Amino acid sequence: MRVVIIGFMGSGKSVVGRKLAKELKMEYVDMDTKIEEIEKRSITDIFKEDGEVYFRNVETKLLKDLTTEDNIIISTGGGIVSKNENIDILKNEQNVILLDASVSTIKKNVSNEINKRPLLKESKDVEETIKTLLSERIDKYNKASNIKINVDSKNIDEVVSEILVYIR
Repeated sequence: MRVVIIGFMGSGKSVVGRKLAKELKMEYVDMDTKIEEIEKRSITDIFKEDGEVYFRNVETKLLKDLTTEDNIIISTGGGIVSKNENIDILKNEQNVILLDASVSTIKKNVSNEINKRPLLKESKDVEETIKTLLSERIDKYNKASNIKINVDSKNIDEVVSEILVYIR
């Protein structure tokens, strides 16, 4: 079994992915962390030094590699759906879970780490930037996923339990 978790930044992909992997005794890979390991630099530095297009290409290559593995939980970056190629890869997967969060939930969850978020770092109005990016991506998230879970007002255990109902 392979599970891919997608959603906007701050929707809980990493924390839910780790907990789900522990619950299922499966390997866990956070794609953003893995990219930082491969590139030996932070995502912020990758964006600054080589740009978003370069980052998205590295991300696509990693997604292709990871979706050949079994017994793995994969948390993607929030912008994974920026490329149609990635959406096509995800549509071929059996368990692609969209963690759906409201703008207020996202804002609350990212408020302490805005400097680590390249797409929010330069923003004059974080909430407006979140709204804009989310509206650009929501249809793509829905297209790429086959399981949608709203995470608003739920704790990690509740979200993981809901996922388990779908994938077991």
